[in-house]
Amino acid sequence: MDILTVSQAKPHIGRLIERALRGEAVVIRKGARLVQLTEYVVPEPIPDRPVGYFRRNAEGYRIANSAAANHPPQR
Repeated sequence: MDILTVSQAKPHIGRLIERALRGEAVVIRKGARLVQLTEYVVPEPIPDRPVGYFRRNAEGYRIANSAAANHPPQR
C-alpha cells in the first residue's frame, strides 16, 4: 500500500480509482491527515408505503390501551 500526497495523486486519479474499485487500498495524504479511496455502495431505497400504512385502526388502539391497563409498568 502506497501513501500518496495530493499532488502525486492528481495526475493519476483515474488509475487510483480503478485500483480502489478492484479492492486495493488507496490512501492519499493531505498534511498529517489520511484519506482512503473505496467504492461507495448505494443503499437500497426505503420502499414506498401506501397512505395510511402507519395509521392504527380503532381495534389496534383498543388492544394497545388494554395491554397498558392490564400490565402496570415494571420497576
